[in-house]
Amino acid sequence: MDHHHGHESGGDGAHAELEALVAKVPLFAGLTHAQISEIASRVRPRVVPRNEQLYGAGDVNPYLRIIHTGTVKVYRITESGHEQVIRVLGAGDFLGERAVISPSASDHFAVTLDESEICSLGHEDMRSYLLRYPSVAFTMLETLSARLGTTEEQVSAMTGEDAAGRVAAYLVGLADDYQRNSFMLPISKKDVASFLGLTPETLSRRLAAFEDNKWVHLNGNRRVDILDIEALRLV
Repeated sequence: MDHHHGHESGGDGAHAELEALVAKVPLFAGLTHAQISEIASRVRPRVVPRNEQLYGAGDVNPYLRIIHTGTVKVYRITESGHEQVIRVLGAGDFLGERAVISPSASDHFAVTLDESEICSLGHEDMRSYLLRYPSVAFTMLETLSARLGTTEEQVSAMTGEDAAGRVAAYLVGLADDYQRNSFMLPISKKDVASFLGLTPETLSRRLAAFEDNKWVHLNGNRRVDILDIEALRLV
């Protein structure tokens, strides 16, 4: 965040900057300027360094956190001690919503993957906004419903598809999300493997096979160019 406000007084400039941040958050789309100003007076912005844990399993998390810039990985540790990536969140996403609805200890971890600007809102404040501003409650429900759908697809893919099918579906999903066939993987290959329930070696073998088939071209660590998306859809 730029903390140089020119000739503005520090307080007013900082508040205007927070209002601008809050106004960009999809969760608060549809609120009036006065309502956004009220929320801006309650949020606490912070620049969080890369690889910092925001909270862990067993923690009671007192905040809803909204990501303005950067990326946050949400994961669990399985009974066998392996990391299972649940989702990766970016600008405009929020986390910690479960404790807003029913305060309880977290069953997962959240860690920044790069330097991130994150605003925190206390749960009491957030509950009050959900009750007073139906559009916020509705947007939160829509987001949680979409996440649930993604999780169900993930579970179904893990139980029903072989490794090649999982990797192909993941790449096609990214191409659909980005609306282009050339993109950077949003997370490391190790995290992609964890997300898909595969070992890193299996992921590497499947990607190499796709490359041999001329379906994809891999460039460096994370760059993917899909050459034949229809072939991937049929895997």
